[in-house]
Amino acid sequence: MNYPFNSQRGFRDTGIQTFSALGQEVFPGFGTFDQRDGQFLVGFDTDVDIPTGRGACGYVVEQATLTVAVQRDLSFQFDPTFDDWTTYINGAADADGRPIEMYGAAFRDLNPQGQPWSELNYFEGTAVTPGPAFGPSINSDVRFTYPTDYVGGVFRDVSNNVRDGFNPKPFAIGTTTGVSVGQFVPVDSMFTFNLNVADPDVQSFLGRQLDLGRIRLMITSLQPASSTGGPGTGEFASFYSKEVVFADGFWSAFSITVRLIPDADADKNGVVNFSDVTTTLGNWGNTGAPGIPGDANCDGVVNFSDVIAILGNWGATAP
Repeated sequence: MNYPFNSQRGFRDTGIQTFSALGQEVFPGFGTFDQRDGQFLVGFDTDVDIPTGRGACGYVVEQATLTVAVQRDLSFQFDPTFDDWTTYINGAADADGRPIEMYGAAFRDLNPQGQPWSELNYFEGTAVTPGPAFGPSINSDVRFTYPTDYVGGVFRDVSNNVRDGFNPKPFAIGTTTGVSVGQFVPVDSMFTFNLNVADPDVQSFLGRQLDLGRIRLMITSLQPASSTGGPGTGEFASFYSKEVVFADGFWSAFSITVRLIPDADADKNGVVNFSDVTTTLGNWGNTGAPGIPGDANCDGVVNFSDVIAILGNWGATAP
């Protein structure tokens, strides 16, 4: 659990909570808190099953799904839709509750060895050796790992989007079955996050992660916390972690389907040919996250250098 007061870093089995600090962000003389305060960092090592080092554009993710289980009974309402940032102002309530959202996990600052924190060195802790500290201090905008929507291939901290006045773009919003919108969610309900792999930003982020062999994601919400003197109702979600196992397996699971594609495959169909030239010309001048349609050389810009990359890899096929 990515939270200032979590002493079980990397081995907490229950009570993995997602809640906000809306209305409670500032404690004079003590510190400040990110609005998305309680966050659930999840990670999966993919290098055993999926080749690494192919570049962020060497992969096409056809589907990616994370499932986690609710650990606290009837503690929050089910809301499967995104809520505009303006609906959270001044601690406003919502008739059907607040959604649980998933983003990519990004990293900042240096570790004790003076190296930048990353997917490769931000490790999972144990009771003997707890994981890395949450951050250098109990303040906002300083966490070593934070949720990002990766718009245009840029890491953007969405932890304080209400304060900063913008709508982030979630990778997925949690859904469940057997519970109507606005109803309180029973314990042991399974929550599913189907990542929006049709979005070029999500594709680019996942491609970058697969290239490293480490997928790191963050589950967050702006559901209200409860605190002495604060406005929150305490209607927020709590999940089991992977350390909890039931009779048929784990309480959490990740599924991903990936196609490998050759270099300069601008239309991602598995072969470099004339259709890639057509795709590049049809998207000429577009910019965005690396690997957008037509971006054959994976630099985030569709221009003449992509045509050169296509010609240089003409006839290449998927490995």
